[in-house]
Amino acid sequence: MKQVRARQIALVLFGGTGTRFGAPYPKQFVDLGSEPMFVVTLSRFSASPSVDEICVVVEPNTLGTCRDLILSRQIKKVRYLVKGGATRQESVRLGLIHLASKGIKDDDLILIADGDRPNVNDKLIADHFITAYQFGAAVTAMPSVDSVLLGEDGFVKSYLDRNKVFFAQTPQTFKFKEIYKAHLKLANKTFTDDASLLVHLHKKVAIVEGSSGNIKITVPEDVTAFMALKEKKQ
Repeated sequence: MKQVRARQIALVLFGGTGTRFGAPYPKQFVDLGSEPMFVVTLSRFSASPSVDEICVVVEPNTLGTCRDLILSRQIKKVRYLVKGGATRQESVRLGLIHLASKGIKDDDLILIADGDRPNVNDKLIADHFITAYQFGAAVTAMPSVDSVLLGEDGFVKSYLDRNKVFFAQTPQTFKFKEIYKAHLKLANKTFTDDASLLVHLHKKVAIVEGSSGNIKITVPEDVTAFMALKEKKQ
């Protein structure tokens, strides 16, 4: 009997309003040369041979605009469009609940990505699915190149061993059962990313090394940096 591999699903988050970005419209619609960031990011995932299908979580007031963009740009791997919540954590949980209602299996792999990292590449996506398949959970992280210290009341409390310090990014990838259970169990606690839920539950999370090119667009200057990277590639 032929073995069917796990489904590999990208859960991409566009739930924020982009207040810090300072634009009169949600950040996901900022122009990145020829297309809005929403289209650029989703097109990257849709073009990846490692991704079977995409679930997009959006700020509720942008649902119609997002649907129109997906249809007009023919982003074919998008299967689900879900209304997000008040926080990133709630938005992920709502996305996972929706996937559970669609018959996602326990061992299917869920890659969770912030939509404001439009420079994600095929190798990083593939490495994530491979690592999560092997270990159950994976987080993108960059090793520290600077000295790292803990501060308290305006003074240095201690220095950390920078060889053991990493800066977390997305994507982060998990077997569905583990991340779904974690989000339901810890819904009343606050976490800044998804891997930290599993660490809180004493689960192992493997590190996939990220890169400085996996830029997160938070302020207008980040758009300039993204465009510079795009020109360098071309």
